[in-house]
Amino acid sequence: FNYVELCAGIVARSEPAIIEAREGDADIPVIGVGHSCGALLHTLIPSLFPEHTPAANVLISYNNKPAAESIPSFEEMVVPVSNALLGSSDAATQLRDTLTS
Repeated sequence: FNYVELCAGIVARSEPAIIEAREGDADIPVIGVGHSCGALLHTLIPSLFPEHTPAANVLISYNNKPAAESIPSFEEMVVPVSNALLGSSDAATQLRDTLTS
């Protein structure tokens, strides 16, 4: 991917909509929303095009890697805790009850 080119395209395509939206309210904030690669692109835009920095960004799943590759100690910590919370054993039920009370 050419991320700079992709970011430039996002800026170019969104600018007319931003201008139109601000005709009714000049103070309306611009908020970037991106999932996966979109999150990465919305993170790059303020660095590449500072004049197009949004008021905020909503970034969901920042990278394209599986959780086991992108979260440190995922297999050692997250998986056992998830299994303990989501399991059907008496211990899992008791743990859920304790956490929600």
